[in-house]
Amino acid sequence: MNLETDLQQGATVISPTATGRSSRLSVGLQFGYGLGQLLDGASSNAINIFLLFYLTAVCGLSGSAAGIAISAGLVIDAIVDPVIGFISDSWRSRWGRRLPFMIAAVIPASISLVLIFSLPKNASGTALFILVMIVSLLLRLSISLFNLPYLALGAEVTDNHKERMAIAAWRWGLGMAAGLVAVALGFGVFLKGPGGLMHRDAYATFAMACAALMAIGAISSIVAGYKMRGRMHEGVNAAGGNRANFIAGIIELFKNASFRALFASAILFFVSLGVSLSLGLHANTFFWHLETNETQLVTLSLFVGLLIGAPLAGLLRRFEKRTTVFIGWIGMMLAMAIPVVLRLLGLVPLSHMPLALLLASFSLFNGAMLSIVAVAFGAMMADAVDEHEFLFHTRREGLYFAGWTFAAKMSAGIGTLLAGLILQFIGFPNDLAAAGGLHASLSPRTVELLGLFAGPGAAAIGLTGIFVIFGYRVNRRRHAEIIAALSERRIGSLA
Repeated sequence: MNLETDLQQGATVISPTATGRSSRLSVGLQFGYGLGQLLDGASSNAINIFLLFYLTAVCGLSGSAAGIAISAGLVIDAIVDPVIGFISDSWRSRWGRRLPFMIAAVIPASISLVLIFSLPKNASGTALFILVMIVSLLLRLSISLFNLPYLALGAEVTDNHKERMAIAAWRWGLGMAAGLVAVALGFGVFLKGPGGLMHRDAYATFAMACAALMAIGAISSIVAGYKMRGRMHEGVNAAGGNRANFIAGIIELFKNASFRALFASAILFFVSLGVSLSLGLHANTFFWHLETNETQLVTLSLFVGLLIGAPLAGLLRRFEKRTTVFIGWIGMMLAMAIPVVLRLLGLVPLSHMPLALLLASFSLFNGAMLSIVAVAFGAMMADAVDEHEFLFHTRREGLYFAGWTFAAKMSAGIGTLLAGLILQFIGFPNDLAAAGGLHASLSPRTVELLGLFAGPGAAAIGLTGIFVIFGYRVNRRRHAEIIAALSERRIGSLA
């Protein structure tokens, strides 16, 4: 395949300075790059676990308004993601095509996280709603401006299969570690003690600590990326114009049945996860009646499960990837639903720490299953890219990843919106402080519905995605045939 053909198909041309990509990538550079995941790991978990509770229970914003404000930022961000990925693919500078975006995003992302947890006490109603929506959008866009080029950078600094796996492992592990630290800082340092979750000023200092962690990780990865700049590809503008090539690429994605199955199942998966995570603090506090330290134990157990789940996914390699996803997915849904069902049937009479230990075991299992799904799903996406090249004679890694993040963010926004609407529907008080704070007396109906929606309800949404994933047809045999055909095609193009 010659240079002219590459340009016409929107392919990436290897820079003359990138000849070092075949040389070994040091562990230090892999680790330094992986630290960039601290930005997404710390911010996302601070948002997913604490933000809806902070807005509704502490700031007094209604559940529906909070859900709309948060989800609006996510949905707009999801729409912009493919544009960021496409522009980054085509960018040219002496710093490469990824680092300028990463550098530009660090300060806005850090400041925005602090602002979203430092809302003025005199703001309420419409003014508070608009402020939350604006800051949420700025935060989400800043994270994407860093994260999309950052993830793409990891795919282009080496051609070695083992090194790519190592880079992914560093990224996953450090991201989960950042999530653990964020949760520990929240429950164990800034919001600890009786009534700690209602201490409004403590959320600002908590966000500052998370922002510092984000900045340290991001700057470390930028330094590592700069040292690896000789291994990067150059951006190429496709013939026919950026807009035409972008639209053609999007259309191509949805012509691939495997991508459609992955995209649709991801939406249902993340809607389910968004509802469960957003209602988690509410359920732990008012359905399970856990204290702050007990809630911390349950939440930290989820992240421990996420850390140990990746090696478990490796043990399932003898199964088809779709089967591995099925196993993990079913396990997740059961872990969400079973504790609530048993409680409502009167089969779990435990309270406080004994109850927290039981819930922590389910949370640990849930995290491990989630990790298995994430690892296998990522591998399926990579195989779908190979199938895409086989079908359409062009590779679309950037747009495939942007499509994945679009599905994840849009559905997470929908999940958060649903969680807010659920709080409104079940009669959760808008002004929790006036109703008694953490000791507010909620009606039995409100408490029962909170548990049902946070557990079995969220699981029911996720179960529908299992049927959609069976539309993915790239099994081990099919993938081997695709790789063989692509190899023959590439050899023929060089003849």
